[in-house]
Amino acid sequence: MSEAINPDAVTEYEHATWSRCAESYLDTFAGLTREAVPLLLEAAHIRSGSYVLEIGSGPGHVAQALTEAGARVTGVDFSAQMVAVAQRHYPGITFREANAEQLPFAGNTFDAVVSNFVVHHLARPTVVFQEVCRVLKPGGRFAFAVFGAPEAQSSLGAFFAAVQAHYDLEALPHGPLFGVTDRNVYEPMIAAGGMADLHLDTHDVVWRIATLELVLRGLWDWGNMAALPQELQDKIAATTRENAQPYARSGQFLFPHTVLLGRAVKP
Repeated sequence: MSEAINPDAVTEYEHATWSRCAESYLDTFAGLTREAVPLLLEAAHIRSGSYVLEIGSGPGHVAQALTEAGARVTGVDFSAQMVAVAQRHYPGITFREANAEQLPFAGNTFDAVVSNFVVHHLARPTVVFQEVCRVLKPGGRFAFAVFGAPEAQSSLGAFFAAVQAHYDLEALPHGPLFGVTDRNVYEPMIAAGGMADLHLDTHDVVWRIATLELVLRGLWDWGNMAALPQELQDKIAATTRENAQPYARSGQFLFPHTVLLGRAVKP
């Protein structure tokens, strides 16, 4: 992370972004982020009866998948809107509004902590890793999934190229660790957080979605594109559709992505 980044500004920006996406997320990005759940289950050694904390639980679809695997799950998210959506869709799971920099749990509480496509948005990753370590039981595992290299993200890439062609790519939301895959970046932060035995692996996943309009809806909410002049929005949407055509298959879209999977252990 650059020293020029203001962590408080990042937190405010990310909070506004994901609060804005709360209602659309399950119909849009959840189709992609669900693809990493089996990887997280294996990396975190989640078993039936495991006490699991999900940080950045969003609209609750990952917590639901963990529950279906037999885990006893608590989800936390810093967006009240996301928590409300999660509670509405999955009333049998406990969700709490909380910033992962200050987790409202006693130490040595959870067998595993998981985070799905959240770590690259954190304003103070080391602080969060310290909190993760604190609430984990000794020997407990932390598993996280983030996007791999930016050039390997086809759906986002179609949109990014369109924005770059007509607007300003730097205006889009992106966390401090977005696209970072270098072990030399993650390892010192994990160690400073008190955890050890870091493993990082890259996996290929595919986002299968019936219509590109749902992809555009998610991207429009995420990027706050509705704030732009309509003519500019139309140009970006048209170019995104054009860029996405190579991924059209038999009435649907198949977008390949790479996922960076990390795991570490509390000694």
